[in-house]
Amino acid sequence: MKKRALKQVATWHNVDKARFEQEIQPLAEPAILKGLVDDWPLVNHAKASENSAAQAVIKQLSSLYIGGNVQFARLDKTSANGRYFYNPNFTGFNFSREIASFDAFISELLSHSTQSEQAVAIQSAPVADYFPKFEQDHSLDLFGAEVKPRFWLGNHSTVAPHYDDADNIACVVLGKRRFTLFPPEQISNLYVGPLNNTPAGAPVSMVDVANPDFAKFPKFKSALNQALVAELEPGDAIYIPTLWWHNVEALSNVNLLVNYWYGGSIAGTEKPVPMDTLLMSLLTLKNLPAQKRKAWQAFFNYYIFESPDDALDHIPAHIRGILADLSSSQKQQISQWLISQLSNKNNP
Repeated sequence: MKKRALKQVATWHNVDKARFEQEIQPLAEPAILKGLVDDWPLVNHAKASENSAAQAVIKQLSSLYIGGNVQFARLDKTSANGRYFYNPNFTGFNFSREIASFDAFISELLSHSTQSEQAVAIQSAPVADYFPKFEQDHSLDLFGAEVKPRFWLGNHSTVAPHYDDADNIACVVLGKRRFTLFPPEQISNLYVGPLNNTPAGAPVSMVDVANPDFAKFPKFKSALNQALVAELEPGDAIYIPTLWWHNVEALSNVNLLVNYWYGGSIAGTEKPVPMDTLLMSLLTLKNLPAQKRKAWQAFFNYYIFESPDDALDHIPAHIRGILADLSSSQKQQISQWLISQLSNKNNP
């Protein structure tokens, strides 16, 4: 079956912090930030050494390495498409997590880079833990200096469609990457797996984007109609707004990506987070009769999702209480009340 052509993610050039905040972020759509990190020294090495880019970048990266072991994922050799996923019987996953020295990992990575026989990858490791001097010459201020980078280093592989509960800027340093993205509202067409038994923390689509089984997953055709694709080279970055699903393919023999998460539980800058509400709703709302769920939906729409600008006009300002913007003390009071509710021994 001939693959359909997907719509391209919009490309932006000459992006600085002001343009990002004023023009790109408000759209709440993915954006290619072309050449955003072209001035990074590691990117310069990747571009200058066409025939030995991997060795040049790894050499420079190793010079920044301060020691210590790394955790990495090793994909089973029998796994199709190099996709990190569940095993065939869904009793576990098709990869293992191992620990080795950085040098040992690099040696294995480079040995597999020409044979493509084994996918290995360091995934979402804090840059500061291994390369504390990285930010001296590789800075990015679109989210602010308090947001710290993480790195992904491996060979050919695919991460199944998943979401982050934070805004994400992902920068390609070495190799090429393809992102296939789906809007949050496509969740009903993506055949999402379990919430609490996942390959890497976030639930994933059960559909193989590279080879979708439309007989088994017919609604995925509708998701593809809304999908966007972005192909990035060294120096390029992509902005992925919160809750946008993204399938990520590392296309080169050796790939290095550095990303920044802002907000949500991933970055640890917000507590509590919306996912807490979803989990609470699974506990309190999911098993109610349909008519009661519909009634509560109206309340959620009124107070949260569809609250009009004049919703509080009929309430005197001094008695709006927690319906107004919450103060720090009010947030603390609500948190303590919820804790007491959840810890009540009378609750089943």
